[in-house]
Amino acid sequence: MGVLQFQPELLDQVAHRLTLRQPNRKAIESVLLRTSDHYDVQEKTEPYECIVDSATGVGKTYVMAGLMEYLAGAETPARNFLLLAPGRTIRDKSVLNFTAGNPKSLRRMLRSDPYVITADNFNTPATRTAIDDPTITKLYIFTVQALTSATGEGRATHLPLENLGASFYDYLAQLDDLVILADEHHCYRGPAFSRTIRDLKPQLVVGMSATPVRADESLVAFRYPLAAAIADRLVKTPVMVARRDDRSDVETKLLDGVNLLRYKEQAADAHCDENGLPRVNPVMLVIAQSIDEAEKFQNVLDTASFDGGSWVGKTLLIHSKLTGEAKEKALADLQAVEDPESSIRIIISVGMLKEGWDVKNVYVIASMRASVSEVMTEQTLGRGMRLPFGEYTNVEILDTLEILAHEKYGELLAKRKVLNEAFIDYGTYAEVRRLADGSSVVRQKTVESDADVIGLPGGGNSGGAGDDNAHGRGAPVGPAGGNGQGTGEALPSDPASTAPSHSASSTSGVVDVETRTREAAEAASGASDPAQYDPLPDREPILIPRLISVQQFAAVSLNDITDYEPFERLGRTLTADYSDELKRTKLVASHDGRKVIVDTETAADTVVSALPLDIPLSVTHKALVQRVMSVKGVPNRQLEVGAAQRIVDRLVEAMGDKATEHLAAFVDRCGQRLAAEVASTLRETTNAQVSYSDDVEILALSKTRVTRKRQMAGHADGAFSKTIAFNGWSKNLYSHAWFDTEPEFKAANAIDSGKNVIVWARLHINDVPITWTSAGNNYNPDFVVIEEVDGQRNGWLVETKADKDMSSEQVVAKRRAARRWANTANSSPDVDITWKYLLVGEQDVDDAQGSWEFLKGFGQ
Repeated sequence: MGVLQFQPELLDQVAHRLTLRQPNRKAIESVLLRTSDHYDVQEKTEPYECIVDSATGVGKTYVMAGLMEYLAGAETPARNFLLLAPGRTIRDKSVLNFTAGNPKSLRRMLRSDPYVITADNFNTPATRTAIDDPTITKLYIFTVQALTSATGEGRATHLPLENLGASFYDYLAQLDDLVILADEHHCYRGPAFSRTIRDLKPQLVVGMSATPVRADESLVAFRYPLAAAIADRLVKTPVMVARRDDRSDVETKLLDGVNLLRYKEQAADAHCDENGLPRVNPVMLVIAQSIDEAEKFQNVLDTASFDGGSWVGKTLLIHSKLTGEAKEKALADLQAVEDPESSIRIIISVGMLKEGWDVKNVYVIASMRASVSEVMTEQTLGRGMRLPFGEYTNVEILDTLEILAHEKYGELLAKRKVLNEAFIDYGTYAEVRRLADGSSVVRQKTVESDADVIGLPGGGNSGGAGDDNAHGRGAPVGPAGGNGQGTGEALPSDPASTAPSHSASSTSGVVDVETRTREAAEAASGASDPAQYDPLPDREPILIPRLISVQQFAAVSLNDITDYEPFERLGRTLTADYSDELKRTKLVASHDGRKVIVDTETAADTVVSALPLDIPLSVTHKALVQRVMSVKGVPNRQLEVGAAQRIVDRLVEAMGDKATEHLAAFVDRCGQRLAAEVASTLRETTNAQVSYSDDVEILALSKTRVTRKRQMAGHADGAFSKTIAFNGWSKNLYSHAWFDTEPEFKAANAIDSGKNVIVWARLHINDVPITWTSAGNNYNPDFVVIEEVDGQRNGWLVETKADKDMSSEQVVAKRRAARRWANTANSSPDVDITWKYLLVGEQDVDDAQGSWEFLKGFGQ
């Protein structure tokens, strides 16, 4: 038996570049562990095939991209990846996902830089050049029909090609590092697919599916069920809406749907305007059972007599029998439905939107004739589960998907348990277990879920408060429900755990249409008549450094160093009388006017020095800074010099009163040790990090705040609500402030009462954008605070987090980026105050008991 081969540090780099959600990272890890166990431990030779079963909307495209990045970056890299799609729609979408310039492209995040080969270019000279280059990663994207058959769509790939000396299919079969990524695997598993896999002899086959067939259960290497994705706030929360009365005519049901849609649109417009985001237009998906029925629905919606003509020209009918220009136009309109300029608000579908349709702005699904058991399937729900803002908004009506059921409310309520039982309620993943003999083995772990897809009426799945982003904090939305992943603070500590972590909404499960419409109307009415707040004229302005960042992979910057303990430890070591690091030589000397004469009676380890013994500390300090700047790869620029001075300062401070004496005698040896420590620290801290240009500009925080939240005079303890803009602050730059969580509210109270605080502000999107991933995702802390202590002004960026998230990978990465931001700002000669970063948990906030001074102490 061999040894398990897995590079966790490489996966860490890939996860960082792609800002992977934790379940997606765990999926990649499970596949890699299973693959190594198959080949390296069990020493099997047949191709390894497995399935990743992950809920729709969590981001399976990122799993495929992450696997390619890892395998292409491994010590023995794979260079040939075949992405199979069940049809042309998914194939074309996949090509766009890996094509530069497309809004949904992952290309900018990929270090593997794959050359994309399709049915349109596989027989071109440029492709042949790429194929012949062993250093280029190739990504072949084809439909499964193009390879499983030598006739029809597959004829071209099976014909001999002059430039290859074989057919394209035979060329793929000759590759010894072929990895197959089978998207929507459940659509085409069968004899033809199995034969293709057998003939191609791939190294690895990974099927991607949210609904694998039962016969393939043994192939599942990773499972993340829909209930877990809902509980972890990675997809919308479904709400089943039904009528209490007997009205079931088409007009009534469609009117129920468009009323909810209208209110959601008003709430979405308010959220986008308040947070400076592009408009998101909520869309309703109407499910018809036949083309005739679909046309009937469109005829009702697209007339002046229905709802005052509000939906005329705003419907899109799409079904499998569309042909020619009508089909092309319908597909183009469907592709553009997320565009803020799209006029489409209602999509009427007959059997064409099962897979490969990943728009994020479906907010209502109307089941006109089908029973709820037909509609409440993962494939149907998946059409509306993705998050249009990349994360929860904490505006309840924008974080839910309404499913208008055909059944009455009472019948639906009775079916809730049965419906939930139709969904898989456990997750699986691979883990490494160390045995008593010291060997490592891979085991499959199963985690049962106590969360439901359809929660209890009015209560959701679990308790808890959301912690992010009513003010737009976090990363840009990624493709395929992608990785808006810049946020992700709501992920569970165990990535594959299906335990719920948050209440997805105040209304969950089953609700009657009258109640739900009233709630939507209230949410929409609260989104009218926005109030505007400008900085108060009697408050000091807040001047914040803005870093102009440019991605520079693998570059070295001293500002990446945020932990100074190694240098402080070195300083203490250098001043020890006897040390393994440096042995002091005690000098007893006289002076003859020309040179120092050492008394040789003192010890055997004496020296004669022609140098003066009273070298000023300023001179040795400068020499140490020069040694730090000479470390290989450190750029010679002003911000690096400032960072080098900061490192030397910490070293000298740790040396204490003996610094001048010891540096005068041993500055060269100290410099050597310091340079080695800096080089070692840089290797650890700059791995897969983002480096920045050194442009810093000072900008005043002067944006007008806009909100539709209810105003309250004062901000007393216990008054917190996400719906309120609080007044009565004594040191806030603005008259009003509003918050996402109670710890933020409590922290604001502590800051406002700080005796040394001059001015502070609640930060909103793009106030202080800190780049924290190589994909350019930005993060905005909660507060900026300016204080003055003993004549020295300090600027603080303050972030509050739930205790359970304090050690999460994303919070740690953001903290590192924020400290680096502070280092870079402090290194600029244009910045005249000292900037610091403060991360505090909810327990820290409670323990501070309203004291800013204590809060600072807990967080440092």
